[in-house]
Amino acid sequence: MAGVPIGRRNLFSERRRTFLGIAGVGVALLMVLALDGIFAGAMREVSRYIDASGADLFVSQRGVRTMHMSSSSIPFAAVERIRMLPGVRWADPILYDSGAVTASEERALTYLIGYAPGRRGGPAPLVAGEEPGPGEIVLDELAAGTLGVGVGGRVETLGRSWRVSGLTTGMTNIVNSVSYVPFDDFAAARGLDGVASYVLVGSDVSTGVMVRRIESATGLTAQTRAGFSAEEGRRVKDMSTELMQIMTFAAFVIGLAVIGLTLYAAILSRQREIGVMKALGARPGRLGRIVLSQAAWTVGAALAVAVLLALGLGWVLGRAAATLPLVVEASSVVRVAVAAAVLGALGALSPLIRVSRVDPATVFRR
Repeated sequence: MAGVPIGRRNLFSERRRTFLGIAGVGVALLMVLALDGIFAGAMREVSRYIDASGADLFVSQRGVRTMHMSSSSIPFAAVERIRMLPGVRWADPILYDSGAVTASEERALTYLIGYAPGRRGGPAPLVAGEEPGPGEIVLDELAAGTLGVGVGGRVETLGRSWRVSGLTTGMTNIVNSVSYVPFDDFAAARGLDGVASYVLVGSDVSTGVMVRRIESATGLTAQTRAGFSAEEGRRVKDMSTELMQIMTFAAFVIGLAVIGLTLYAAILSRQREIGVMKALGARPGRLGRIVLSQAAWTVGAALAVAVLLALGLGWVLGRAAATLPLVVEASSVVRVAVAAAVLGALGALSPLIRVSRVDPATVFRR
């Protein structure tokens, strides 16, 4: 008896029921993997402007460490001091605000960036048109598609009308897009004079050294591009964590219920065989291992199905919906695998109790 894989054979003897159980658990695990994957993809896209800026450092008002839900103001005098520091290759200011771009009755949320055309901080690459001149704006091509405008069209933002001079790509995500206007026009629309929101810096020395030089000389907050990007992602993630936890918990509850029902049904359908094994001397530990083996096979097969479906879904979304990337990370698979193992153990509790109470005499009454 010890060499016979009874748990697996019992489980797959009722193939339809077993496959339905595996499918149910797989869908529950897929929900968790998909949520994790969409969240991971969204976090990458949220900081795309920062990551693609080409700056070695971002400088902001003291204590400001993100763009999202933040406000920063830096006087031009501080910009000039940064430019004069040893090791600074270039330093270009930008203005920043979050808002919306509208056209007709359509509306798209956006990060608005004011920059000096020809300098750093602007759109790259352009897929159509050219950099903005006075009264002009560059939109991401997906945002422009949502608004139903192209090069030469007109949109509203910052309380005024703008002509679309060009289109960029890769700057629309699940949260918003990025739009670009000339620095002077942005300042005039907002009534700003002599200030920037952030300063993008290129450095010829190590970023750690330059961070200390800038902060010592200006009293502002300087961060590496990677550090600034990580803070941006962390801010958005913190705002979404509670919702993610609720949805993940719901998926795991569904998975737990399906595992429990699948195993319990398998035990009920094989109650006579279990009685025979007990009559032949099978001890409770052996019967318990049979149930746990069934749980392991159910969870293992469901996890494999879920990972394959998540990878396939990520491929489909990557081709069909550029604003909704799904990235299946190894850390996410490990977390789901550990959680699935816990679900399998919990789901096996009721069948284990049922097995322990099977009376061998029932075999001889039928």
